[in-house]
This record gives sequence, structure tokens and C-alpha cells, in this order.
Amino acid sequence: MWNLVSKNTLLIIDDDEVMVLLLKKLFEKKYIVYTACDGVEAIDHLTRGVCPDLIITDIVMENIDGYQLIKHLSTSVVYKHIPVIVLSGSKNAALPHNSLFSTMLNKPFDPLQLQNLVETSILNKYSIQSCNEN
Repeated sequence: MWNLVSKNTLLIIDDDEVMVLLLKKLFEKKYIVYTACDGVEAIDHLTRGVCPDLIITDIVMENIDGYQLIKHLSTSVVYKHIPVIVLSGSKNAALPHNSLFSTMLNKPFDPLQLQNLVETSILNKYSIQSCNEN
């Protein structure tokens, strides 16, 4: 069940250091924020026990890109229900077909729209989980 007292956790993944800092600043007052520069570092966070309430990721990155990361998450019993927001500067980017919990925003994006999307996605995640528990 969702704990209203503690902060929710975000994992932000982007190879653009400025974008990571901007997103961290945008969310750190309301959320516990972990950051990674690519999918390899993100998976490392996950294997060390970080289980975020939501993931924000870029698509185009070195090593493991956003598509590969979403595919990895979708095949995991533990991580497949984590909502993913994809931020992409690529005009040709599209979500993988198996990404039921994913949403895409193009860069540049409206920070207020992103904040609302994060909040809505987390609320929806916990609404769905509580329905599945009953």
C-alpha cells in the first residue's frame, strides 16, 4: 500500500549531465531522486535494491539505451509495473509496443506538464496495484 508519509522515489536516466541536473532540481523537493547516465548504471541501481516508483529516461544513450532498458524492465516480475516516462529529443522516437506503463514527451518539454505526468503516473500505479490486491 502507498505510504503517504514517506517520499516516493524517482530514477532519472539521461546521458546529458545538464538534463539530469535540471530534472533532479525539478523533483528533489518532493521525491527521493536517483540518477544514472545510461541503462547500465540504471540497472546497477536496480540490482542494488533501488526500486523506484517511477523512471524518467532518455532514449538515445550509450551502452544500454532507453529501448533496451524498457525491454529489460518489461521482462522483470519485480520491475515491469514501474511507470516509465521517456524524454526524447529524437523526432523519430516511438515507444516500444510492450510498454503499457510508458509515456513519451519530446524535448524540449514543459516542466509543469512533466511534473503533472509524474504525479499522475505514480497515483495511477498505486491505484492499479491496490485494485489488483483486492
